[in-house]
Amino acid sequence: MNKTDILLVGTTHLNMPNNGDLFMPDMPDVLSENRQLEIKQFVNQLRRFEPTKVCIEVNTSKKVYINEQFQRIIKQPELATANEREQIAFRLAHQSHLDCVYPIDWNEDEGFSLETIVQDKKREMEQILSSQQDVMNHIETIFKNRTISDYYKEINHPTISLSMHRAYLEIASLEVSGTRWVSHYWYFRNLMIFNELIVTKGIK
Repeated sequence: MNKTDILLVGTTHLNMPNNGDLFMPDMPDVLSENRQLEIKQFVNQLRRFEPTKVCIEVNTSKKVYINEQFQRIIKQPELATANEREQIAFRLAHQSHLDCVYPIDWNEDEGFSLETIVQDKKREMEQILSSQQDVMNHIETIFKNRTISDYYKEINHPTISLSMHRAYLEIASLEVSGTRWVSHYWYFRNLMIFNELIVTKGIK
């Protein structure tokens, strides 16, 4: 079996959607002339990997919709929003001469709510969220003062990744509710994404 190399690029939501995330770092001026130039430079760096498929954090059920959007935006780039999939993934796929992108996300309601944990374990969650706010503040500072390429290099550094992952381990320690949410939703979601990635890898 031939070895497959996978380039995993972690990102924040550049368009700052109101999607229920507890933290949403401020990402200003993504569509400005300077930022657009920086994003193009970053995509050119990613192209050196020579991707044969581009996967994105979108629910698998939206494959048709998202690829209709992909085709529309590569034909009319002026329609692109600040969304990271439109700014980075679509551009990367198009410039790599790929005719589609692959949504691989799973994000279903399993009956385990993080909001409930925040309410039931208010003091403990305040401590966890306080440490993560420090990470978010650092991320915002990097974004505002560095290039897009430098920003992605920083947020994908193991130190940042481990700091974010530590929060999930701390939530998992909050008795039954925290353990259930992390194991039955968060880790389960990641395993579902991994499984879809493996399936996508085998698509001819």
